[in-house]
Amino acid sequence: MGKTRFKSNKDLLMLLFVLIKNNKKWFLLPILFVLAVLSLFVNLTGNQSVLPAIYALF
Repeated sequence: MGKTRFKSNKDLLMLLFVLIKNNKKWFLLPILFVLAVLSLFVNLTGNQSVLPAIYALF
């Protein structure tokens, strides 16, 4: 597999979806969804401490 440059995040997401679809690895979708939600949560908290916010969720 050669080096691939992505022009945007949309290209990367489309490639991941095509890879999952072609290889029938549907169990990866929930894992990617949870990672996306957690990364969004961490990004939204900004410079604040993340641990108290995560602790409040659970």
